[in-house]
Amino acid sequence: MEEEAKESAVAKSTGPQKEEDMLPQDIAFYKVLISKKKITKQDAEYNRRKISSLSSPSSETEEKSHISCVKCKFNLGDEGKCHIVGGRIDNEHGISKFFSPKGTGMLPGDIVWEYVKNTRKKLKYREGHVIRKGAPGFRCKDCKYYLFSRNCLLIEGQFTPQMSCGYVVKIGNGTQV
Repeated sequence: MEEEAKESAVAKSTGPQKEEDMLPQDIAFYKVLISKKKITKQDAEYNRRKISSLSSPSSETEEKSHISCVKCKFNLGDEGKCHIVGGRIDNEHGISKFFSPKGTGMLPGDIVWEYVKNTRKKLKYREGHVIRKGAPGFRCKDCKYYLFSRNCLLIEGQFTPQMSCGYVVKIGNGTQV
């Protein structure tokens, strides 16, 4: 399970990002941060795709079968949650109109940084999906938003170097702080 968490963290925390890279899905996440309300499954058009077991699937069918929540940058895999859509999600088969492949648009942590800069408010501790120990290389000490005073630029509270959150952005990635 930790290997999967590491893979997820790596995919979310790499690649050049600019504030101009905000996609419609990124804007939807920003609106969720402002309103403090996730979008309902119905409004997000969330559904569970059935993966067909054809012996020789067409490339289009094969491509669609690989699009699911687990491939989305807004996915909190271990928690079965989404940053945008409310309620429990199915990592392997779930999909909504806010699906955003890892590596496109802005990183979730950088969207939160935009929110913090614009509103001058950090996220509450529980909103940050904080865990006691992150994947190796993706802990608070590895995040560009972590201050050595044990504070975070994004989330209220004190953090140890071993902790992590749902918005970790590895030092050297994403937008400039």
